[in-house]
Amino acid sequence: MNNLFFDLDGTIINSETGIMKSLKYMYEHTLGYIPHDDATLHTFIGPTIGASLHKYDHVELDDPYINQSINAFREYYQDEGWEEYTVFDGVYDMMESLKKADKEIFVATSKPEVFAKKIIDQLDMKQYVRHVFGAAEDESVRSLKEDVISYGIEKTSVDLDTKNLVMVGDRSSDIVGAHKNNLKAIGVTYGFGDYAELKAADSEWIVNAPQEIAKLAMEN
Repeated sequence: MNNLFFDLDGTIINSETGIMKSLKYMYEHTLGYIPHDDATLHTFIGPTIGASLHKYDHVELDDPYINQSINAFREYYQDEGWEEYTVFDGVYDMMESLKKADKEIFVATSKPEVFAKKIIDQLDMKQYVRHVFGAAEDESVRSLKEDVISYGIEKTSVDLDTKNLVMVGDRSSDIVGAHKNNLKAIGVTYGFGDYAELKAADSEWIVNAPQEIAKLAMEN
């Protein structure tokens, strides 16, 4: 594994606080109330807002309500929510290990690319991360993880193929996105998904801590 695509939320950062506040703001400013408990809202972290609204609120993907919801979510997120996160323990050490082993690190996230780049800059991770690939701002294009991955493979100047690239993420959408691009995947259990979800998605490897990712990359 010479090249690794990392998910951001739930893999590099714990963004639960900012996203949960943004989701509640979204519902309060569209429906006037919050229709789900925190456990359900927690599952919104990772997939796109449109996908979650379709799954839990039975909203069609072409319903204008989705764009209204995205705009409401972003009102809070762009002002405060994007900065309400912490870095998972061990992530910096993992990145340092990968860098010393001449592994290339990329970020591939369903978060809008503009916010993902701001976060990587704020965390001083540009010394480790070669490129940041994210979703379009309005989720109209390049919002699904498989689309972000294919966009990243096409855009980077690094010679990537299925033999030297792996996807790392905490949700089934990361694993499915990797497989749709003929990539293998490393699932992480310290984020927002769990072992059962990653196993059901047929993740090739499942790890419990960031340093285990570096170990896998050295061995494969």
